[in-house]
Amino acid sequence: MERMLYSLKKLEEIAQGDEGFVREMLVTFVENVTTEIDNIQLLKSSENWTDIAETAHKLASNFAYLGADDLHALAADIEKSVLCDNNLTGIDEKTEKLCNDGIQLVSQLKEKFEITDIN
Repeated sequence: MERMLYSLKKLEEIAQGDEGFVREMLVTFVENVTTEIDNIQLLKSSENWTDIAETAHKLASNFAYLGADDLHALAADIEKSVLCDNNLTGIDEKTEKLCNDGIQLVSQLKEKFEITDIN
């Protein structure tokens, strides 16, 4: 069985029982994460690590709201490594994992909540 990469606990607390709000947030999340992962993949080809780190920052907050703790930590690590520590060691592998796991998370949400392609 596939391990779920998210938890809706925090989002459901914010929604206070409003299932429409939860679904709306999930659709927005799927749109945003898909766009930002596509952006990272484009930026990787030019090794634009600063913009990748800034994009990882945007993703980190999305992942936090969805209880995707591992992805949140990875995105925050990428941001810190590039912007604060100026350390690019392993950054290519980290961004690859972020993209792959982010795509898997989006896929899980689309399947479970029957979210069709928005674009």
